[in-house]
Amino acid sequence: MAYNPGIICFRHCCSESIFCKSVPKLCPICQSCIINCNIEPFLVPYPYTNATYHPVAIVVRPSQGSFINDYTAAKDLHIGVTNSKGIVFEFDRQGLIVNDHCRWTDCVAFKIVPSSWENHWDETLERMLKDTKWKSKNYDEVDMNCCNFVMEFVNNLQYTNIKFASKEDMCNELIMSKIQDAIKYNYVLKKLEKNDYFKL
Repeated sequence: MAYNPGIICFRHCCSESIFCKSVPKLCPICQSCIINCNIEPFLVPYPYTNATYHPVAIVVRPSQGSFINDYTAAKDLHIGVTNSKGIVFEFDRQGLIVNDHCRWTDCVAFKIVPSSWENHWDETLERMLKDTKWKSKNYDEVDMNCCNFVMEFVNNLQYTNIKFASKEDMCNELIMSKIQDAIKYNYVLKKLEKNDYFKL
């Protein structure tokens, strides 16, 4: 798993949040000694995780590199599914890949079903694995890729109101909303590479 750089957030004298790597003695805004805070310093949750620690989840990572070092909104994402044992299933130009866990140590993971759906999740995934359409010869970068695999899986689950008509719908309604915290985290981290603190 990628190293957690430890971003701290607090509010001292106003409504602006201050992000830093260590709490300064003086407030960067009012220059007074930091004794009491409007919001006490806390560690901002690290948004990245190892997929194997998140069974029954959708997992997302950059197609190339890592979120923390390489990802920008203009770059492609890769998506997969974990079963109840934390085994990752993904589809790319090599076809269906099972448990290439080394590539999923720095990803965003999120659940879309309650734990009571765990058996159905695994059964749905097992049925999909038997489908010959997930062979490498059928892969197409645009028309038959990892998003198609996950979208078909989610639609086959038939859970409540989660069903997508297109990959674009799935990306907009499911994936992008889940990686917003990661994008914000990266933004703040980049600011702190050049500054001792950052106000937001």
